[in-house]
Amino acid sequence: MKEKRTLLLSAALLALTPAGALAEEAAKPVDETGVVAAIKAGKPIIDVRYRFEWKDQAGFAENAYANTIRTRLGYETGEFHNFKVLVEFENVASIGDDHFNSTTNGKAQFPVIPDPDAAEINRAQATFTGIEKTPVTIGRQAYNLLNQRFVGAVDFRQNQQTFDAARLSSTYIDNLSADYLYISRVHRVFGDDHPLGEYDSDSHVFTATYDAKKLGKLSAYGLLLDFAEAPAAASQTFGARYENAHVFSKEDNVKAGIVLEYAKQRDYAANPFDYSEDYFHGEAAFTASFSTLKAGYEQLGGDGANGFSTPLATLHKFQGFADVFLATPADGVEDLYGTAQFDWKNGLFGANYAAFVTYHDFEAERGGADLGREIDAGLAVSLKKHWSAEFKGAVYDGVAGFADRSLIWASLRFQY
Repeated sequence: MKEKRTLLLSAALLALTPAGALAEEAAKPVDETGVVAAIKAGKPIIDVRYRFEWKDQAGFAENAYANTIRTRLGYETGEFHNFKVLVEFENVASIGDDHFNSTTNGKAQFPVIPDPDAAEINRAQATFTGIEKTPVTIGRQAYNLLNQRFVGAVDFRQNQQTFDAARLSSTYIDNLSADYLYISRVHRVFGDDHPLGEYDSDSHVFTATYDAKKLGKLSAYGLLLDFAEAPAAASQTFGARYENAHVFSKEDNVKAGIVLEYAKQRDYAANPFDYSEDYFHGEAAFTASFSTLKAGYEQLGGDGANGFSTPLATLHKFQGFADVFLATPADGVEDLYGTAQFDWKNGLFGANYAAFVTYHDFEAERGGADLGREIDAGLAVSLKKHWSAEFKGAVYDGVAGFADRSLIWASLRFQY
């Protein structure tokens, strides 16, 4: 009898419950849609890197050393009505007293290590994905053109180089990728406190790459660079790059590769100088098992007054880690180099190891004058999924006008 009364009471309560309340309860388990779903489908960005850098340069009474830590925190949403948004903050801080010239701290008695303190919005961009295989991105963004010889994010330095820009890229046609970037402002590695830390820009970058599979990749590019704060760096450059590799044995990892590149540059926009220079690069590589040997030649022309200009490049990747030729000498520069690299996968503690040594021999492109020699060496370690460490050094033996210098780096990085 008691159970019967309970059932009748439950039925009465159910009858008195508003239909809207039942619908609301039923809707709760349903997955969220719209903005909330886009946020939940997104991913956090965490990138923290500590680095020690030491530098001994002729002409300075004291050596420089820097302990710096870079922290990037951000978030990229999932898609919402064919849009996704990314925001990333960056902070660079020096640990302890500055014993180096950061370019903004006034410590001119030390050699330059260009990692000034900074706190800024590194990236803030919106991407529209409503056109098939053709995303459009507007806002502050990082950008790398091919191998970064002409445009790059300069990730080696603690303060990354980013661009206020509009970008359209497309892979709509099979095996063909095309890219266009309009740059309205450049945020350079020197930070906002440096008088040339930012460039107002009216610049255009074009590139197209066709992947012919076994026949290799062929890229064509054009750059029209115009900077209000640096008119002498304004230039127009057009070039082509070819890359190919042939695998002799996939099982034994035996392969050979080649890179060939040529570009022509001349003055542009408000550049007060009238010049025209060439760029050449050729490299051959051979890999057998865990060892790779490379030999290459790179030339940036000079006419005695102006050298081939690459103001937006990731310069640390090229012509030696000592960064002697960040600006091309007026007589140009030729770099004949050779590299031996050794890779060890799943080594001690399950980490991947890559060790290398590179020798550079520099000469002036115009006149052939000796510009010195350099030896670089390093070890990169990737542990698990998120951790990596790097140890490397450079020794440059200079000539008149190009000071001897030695550098050492050690870094530990976490990325998520």
